[in-house]
Amino acid sequence: MAIHNKSFYSNLNLQTGGFPSWDSISDEEWQNVLSNYVFKIADSFAFDNVFKKEDLFPDGLNYFTDWALDIVGLAEADGDVVCKFQLNKNCRDKLLEYEFAVHHFESEKFHNYYEFDFLYFFSNNRLIATYINHESEIMFHDLNDDEAALIETLEPHIKASFVDTSVFIAVVKANRQS
Repeated sequence: MAIHNKSFYSNLNLQTGGFPSWDSISDEEWQNVLSNYVFKIADSFAFDNVFKKEDLFPDGLNYFTDWALDIVGLAEADGDVVCKFQLNKNCRDKLLEYEFAVHHFESEKFHNYYEFDFLYFFSNNRLIATYINHESEIMFHDLNDDEAALIETLEPHIKASFVDTSVFIAVVKANRQS
């Protein structure tokens, strides 16, 4: 069985004069990738720098009070330990609201916003996807053949935004040497 590493970039252009370019992930793309791909292979998720449920409620932040956050356990992601939550229906619905990552609330400390730089998705204890909010990219790690084949079932414009991570890295390296 082969291992596949893929990345999702909206309107990726590998042929730019400098480095590759891509657009922000639209609400429609976010919802499509989650509903038709991630939710089919993931069973839990985690936020960067959240080690326990209480970390989601700093300084009176109540954004997560209506999330059904059922703790699965701790997991390693990108060299750090994070608290995994079950990817239940409630959390799926909330994650589909793309703007979950940036929202307004009353807090002088956070200047009316709260952002998660990374969101992780797991299949059992295996990290399968990392969403990097500020980069508008989703990286898929160590997918098995069946998981990678599911990409082929996506709508053509969504499927076209997946690229082999090795191809992307090669283009970046080639552009640096130019």
